[in-house]
Amino acid sequence: MKASQPESGGFRDRVTARIDTLSPRERAVTDFLLNRPAEAVTASAAELASLTGTSDATVVRTARSLGYSGLRELKRSVLAMLTARRDPAVVLDQRLERLGGTRVFDQVLADSVDLLHRLPAVLDPQEFDTAVRLVEDAGRTVAYGIGPASATARYFALELGRMGRRCTPLEATGFRLADDLLGMGDDDAVVVFAPLRLFREIDAVLSRAAEIGAPVVVVTEAIESAVRDRVAAVLSTPPSTSGAASGNFAGWLVAHALAMELAARDRSGSVAAHQRLNRLRREISGTEIDTEVVDGGAG
Repeated sequence: MKASQPESGGFRDRVTARIDTLSPRERAVTDFLLNRPAEAVTASAAELASLTGTSDATVVRTARSLGYSGLRELKRSVLAMLTARRDPAVVLDQRLERLGGTRVFDQVLADSVDLLHRLPAVLDPQEFDTAVRLVEDAGRTVAYGIGPASATARYFALELGRMGRRCTPLEATGFRLADDLLGMGDDDAVVVFAPLRLFREIDAVLSRAAEIGAPVVVVTEAIESAVRDRVAAVLSTPPSTSGAASGNFAGWLVAHALAMELAARDRSGSVAAHQRLNRLRREISGTEIDTEVVDGGAG
C-alpha cells in the first residue's frame, strides 16, 4: 500500500507541467517558491512581490496560472511539500510515483541538473566567503552530520586532512555525542551538515559551540530560519525531496567547493600536504599499489 501523498498533484508537479506557459515574471515567483519554500509560506503577496522583484498582481496571477484558486491555496500546497519532506517514506513514495514511465537514471540525472542550476540562486556568496574564512582561521574544524549527512561530514574532513588542515568528523548521536562535545574548544570552527531537520543532537552541537565561543556554519535546505540567529553562516541549498536527486547531492557539492576554495587559498601548502600523503602511501604499500590492468581489446 502506498504511503499517503500530501503532495499528490502538488506544487512542484504543477510547475513542471506548466513551465512552458509561465511568463518570465511568473517563473521568477515559482523559482523563489521552489528554492525558498519556508520563507514563502509565511510571506504575504506584497512580501513575495518584493522578494521576487515582481508585483502583487503577478504573484496572484502565478497562483492562478498553476491552477490554484488563489495565493492561499498555493501556499497550502507549498506547506504540504514542506511537511512531507520530514517523512522519508512519503518522500520515497512520491519520488517513485513521479517517475511514471521515465527511465530512473534519466529522471535522477534531470533532477540533479535542475538542482545544480538552482543552487547559485539560493547559496549566498557572502555566506560562503564567511564560511571559508572561519574554517581557514580555525585551529581545527569539526564536521558534524547525522545519518546520510555523516558521509558528507566525513568526506569534508578527509579532504581538509589531505590539505594538512586539522578536521575531526563527528557523527555520534544520543549520550555518546556528549563525549565529543566535551572535546570541542574555542579554537574550533564547526561545520554542520543538516539537510532537512534540526535534530536534538544538532541543537546540542549549536548550544555547545555557543557556550565555548566556536563559530558554526550550517549547510541546509530546510532549517535556515531556525538556526539563523545561532550561527555565523548558513549555506543554503535548494529543496531536493520533491525530485529524484539525492538529498545529499547539494551538500556534498558545497563541501567540495569549500575544500577547493581553501586549497586555492593555500595552493603550495595543499600540494605539499598531498605530496606527504603520497610519500606515506609509498612507505606503507611500496611503489606498486595498483593491480595491473591488462587491455583486453583486439591485438
